[in-house]
Amino acid sequence: MLLQEKIDSTNFSTNEQIVVDFIEDKQEDISKYSTTTIAKETYTSPSVLVRIAKKLGFNGWIELKNAYVEELTYLHKHFKNIDANIPFSSNDSLISLSNKLGQLKTESILDTLSLMDSKSLSQAVQLLEHSNNTGVFGLSNIIFQAEEFAYKMRHIGSKVQTFPIQNTMFQEAAMMTSNDCAIFISYTGESDPLFTVVNILKKNHVPIIALTSIGESRLSKLADVTLRITTRERSYTKIAGFSSLESIALVLDILYSSFFVQHFGDNYNYKIGLSQKTEFRDIDNHIIQDN
Repeated sequence: MLLQEKIDSTNFSTNEQIVVDFIEDKQEDISKYSTTTIAKETYTSPSVLVRIAKKLGFNGWIELKNAYVEELTYLHKHFKNIDANIPFSSNDSLISLSNKLGQLKTESILDTLSLMDSKSLSQAVQLLEHSNNTGVFGLSNIIFQAEEFAYKMRHIGSKVQTFPIQNTMFQEAAMMTSNDCAIFISYTGESDPLFTVVNILKKNHVPIIALTSIGESRLSKLADVTLRITTRERSYTKIAGFSSLESIALVLDILYSSFFVQHFGDNYNYKIGLSQKTEFRDIDNHIIQDN
């Protein structure tokens, strides 16, 4: 749930609602206002802001203000000229359609990079570094993204597996330990079948990395580390998950590359050595051909 949605669904007192309306009216400009100024402008008191923050799960006004402005700044960036849900229409030519999809994917990449947090990424890499076995969990077509990540990781000697059969997820999770690591990929962060797995892993003290949308969700609350993906698509009324899938692929590639670079020489030599032992084919194209 986005912070704005949480604000709209929270019951406030009359004075609190006056302040909330003031905050929503000012949008990003609220960053310039102190508690004293807001209280003066709304004929209330600074303590009202503290109560609002507490109701929304924050320690105080500064923490709430920073989160509110950060969310608005993200939502007002990128995607100004294209709709992630319906990026093209029946009137578009095939070339126009192609260009719009290209623009959508470019916007999705830029959007994802704006959400990338160095501290969270570093923590995720450290969990992978200390993991004996890593399980990647996702539902439906997201499992294809998970399989590509696992393929890359296995080809540098890391034990990573996916679980395309849902019942297998539960059994494998029950066998994981605190020396392992789990990655969950869920756009909404609310997909019910995944939480059966999460609960099993929590009992086994398995650290969890989540790839999910911005805002608060069950998954982000339970994860040890959360990496955010672009959050522009509605749940159902979209042509396809063009934007979210592009974002997930990029975050997984960044996670793989960040892991790879920790021991660049060893990982590169392992991968090249494996390829030399197993890839036998004649290639005529001089661009593709290795010496």
